[in-house]
Amino acid sequence: MTLCKALLLGSTVALASGCVDKQTITHVGDAENILFTDSGRLIVSGGDNIYEVTSSNGSYKTEALFLDGRGNERKCNFTGIVQKDNWLISSCVETKWLIFTNNHLVAANLKEAPLRFNQISANSNDPYDALFLPNGLALAPNQDLLVADYNLFATAGVARISLDFTGNQPQIIDIEKNYVGVNHGISTPNGVRVDGNHLFVSDGNAVKRYEFDENGGVPTHVEKNGLTEANETLVWKGGLATIVDDIMPYCGGVAITSYLGGKLIFVRQETDDQGNERFVELANTGPLAFNSPSSMAVGQAPMFSGYQLMVTEKGLLQETGSNFGNRLSAMNMPFDLNSSNACSIVASLD
Repeated sequence: MTLCKALLLGSTVALASGCVDKQTITHVGDAENILFTDSGRLIVSGGDNIYEVTSSNGSYKTEALFLDGRGNERKCNFTGIVQKDNWLISSCVETKWLIFTNNHLVAANLKEAPLRFNQISANSNDPYDALFLPNGLALAPNQDLLVADYNLFATAGVARISLDFTGNQPQIIDIEKNYVGVNHGISTPNGVRVDGNHLFVSDGNAVKRYEFDENGGVPTHVEKNGLTEANETLVWKGGLATIVDDIMPYCGGVAITSYLGGKLIFVRQETDDQGNERFVELANTGPLAFNSPSSMAVGQAPMFSGYQLMVTEKGLLQETGSNFGNRLSAMNMPFDLNSSNACSIVASLD
């Protein structure tokens, strides 16, 4: 089923772009990732900075949150974002002369005003520089930070970072590269999400799922029904030309951004009469509905609602000024994705 059909089944609204009813919220150059804080504040990362999106009288504006000592925007290519208590954690990469890169782990305290991100990793001998391109971020059940180390030129994995939150700002205690890596079947991780006891990873043209153990680790093998099995479930796989960017677990399944295909896909989790699990592609927007979609988040109050799916459209890499991508969009949905019966609605769709 295309998402067009799913929308038409549940809504009588006219669809603005083909069969996708979406609106542009604001311009964000090289838009990359989205986070709603637990109080509903909206943070969006981009190719030049990381921003808070606010609204006033029906219009939206962005405020850069990573500044230099003079109060000017400090350019850095930001990627993933997570919240740990009152701390927001993100990462970015500074590039000089198109070759030399410097990775930064940054943090902002939600209890402080104005909200500002500060670099928490060192300028020299920075352990974060051990990663090639830190991308998606997630918190493991034991509160370790998981970082997708994206590398198109060599095999990479998901790194594990231990952080100390007892001081004035978080500090890196330890970094373990390829914590979830080639031994788990991972080679090119991009997005990471944690949902309960499961770790979802976008890896090249596929989405894979792993189980955490009781200590918050990710073993290479698990025991199931008295048998030892590889700790990897293939949730979805596209063609060779597919690049999966961000992923969003939802109702046991997962929503997928197909970066090159310009579309969103939803894969539903199903269980047969024998209790066997399978994943079925239930809906998609059709190709080129979005300009290189890079992340998703369900809308949150007070600015948005569960009837809106927020999507970052990146556009062309390292091109931040045009109207091709470079924006945060909202796609209207036919039912409230935050409602208590949303998963029942998803299960009933054909």
